[in-house]
Amino acid sequence: RLGRARRPMGQGSSSVARWSNDFELVVRANKELEEVLERDFGAPDGRDDGLHDKISGARYNGQPLDPQLVSRMRYLVTIRNKIVHEHDFNALPDRAGYVQAFDHVFAELGRLKGGKKAGGGGCVIS
Repeated sequence: RLGRARRPMGQGSSSVARWSNDFELVVRANKELEEVLERDFGAPDGRDDGLHDKISGARYNGQPLDPQLVSRMRYLVTIRNKIVHEHDFNALPDRAGYVQAFDHVFAELGRLKGGKKAGGGGCVIS
């Protein structure tokens, strides 16, 4: 992909922690999730594949990801879809819960990939 440098999981400063705006936090968190699933878990990387499809296609040791992890990722994506597409959905209803789900997902993905935190770290509520 043009204009996008790949970095090993757990390195870099792309954490969504610095984003205080709910729209930006949600979109950047989902972009990070999408990249990690494609790069490290074999998720489809086509433009026509939505993030729910990528979650379904992600694999660890040839197997689908744990159902509880999948459920948390789907929560992140569902909130993203609402905040982007629904006219009256303009803020996270539970910012702390969203951040907690994000942190859990990325910690678990990182653990699966060898003990490193996925992406660039966790979220911080500002």
